[in-house]
Amino acid sequence: MFIDENSKPKEKLKAWYLFTEDFIAGTQALSNEEIGIYIRLLCWNWNKRCSGIPNEVMKYQRIANCISESEKESCEIVIKEFFVLVNNHYQNERQLQEYLFITKRMEASKQNGKLGGRPKKPSIEPRVEPSTPPSTNPPTTTPTPTTYPTKTSKISYNPFFHKFWNKVSNKVSKGIAEKNFVNIEPEWIEKAEELADMYNKYYSSIEDKQFAKQPAFWLSAKKYLDEQPKSVSSAVEPYDNRLKVFKEAVRNKKGSSFIAKYAKQHPYDVERAIKEGHFTKEDAINYLEMGSWV
Repeated sequence: MFIDENSKPKEKLKAWYLFTEDFIAGTQALSNEEIGIYIRLLCWNWNKRCSGIPNEVMKYQRIANCISESEKESCEIVIKEFFVLVNNHYQNERQLQEYLFITKRMEASKQNGKLGGRPKKPSIEPRVEPSTPPSTNPPTTTPTPTTYPTKTSKISYNPFFHKFWNKVSNKVSKGIAEKNFVNIEPEWIEKAEELADMYNKYYSSIEDKQFAKQPAFWLSAKKYLDEQPKSVSSAVEPYDNRLKVFKEAVRNKKGSSFIAKYAKQHPYDVERAIKEGHFTKEDAINYLEMGSWV
């Protein structure tokens, strides 16, 4: 969608940007069912002027047109992965940023129109001087050079950003990252390399990289101001969390498509649990739907 600078705000924004490269990269782990639910939720929120998806299970399942149990479980996965809770409504961070950017541009155009529109550019046509009686010594005139406004980039070259970008480990969405970088606190701009180290530490701490924030949104969320948690020697391993989920499904003798998918994503943990005697191979087949995986 192209937003003309002189366009006026309408009742609804009929279209929105879909950044295809980022969308494909961010949804590789989703099933086709989950992708369809994700797109439906985004479209509904955009039509509601990004007022947010209600934090009520039945409402957002109805919005996503989820009827079967499989669809309802897929809806929960999408909500947890791609939306954050803001004032009891779910928002997609990227979509909300784009909505605010576009509406700001449109409001600026509206205010500009009230002031008579944009100033006209100097004419490049020569002026026609009024006719004067002929003179033997016509006055000499020096032509005044016509000056034209030069376009300047909103973001000028910033050496601090390039220090940050050269050192950061997850190099995606560079343009948005630079916009967000120049808007952070001045004292942090000069700590570019320290910021890069903090992001790299955060990125390495995320086990599943598809859920890690990109540098652009890590900066816009001011994650560098988060209080650093104290190191705990008895930290729970990821395996312990997965084992708890698997054992609960076996104990209740009730699996689900979500647990089955989770188990197939971590087959080595299932094998380890069987070897440690937490449950049998038959349990894994019956309640985790592992089949020939174990």
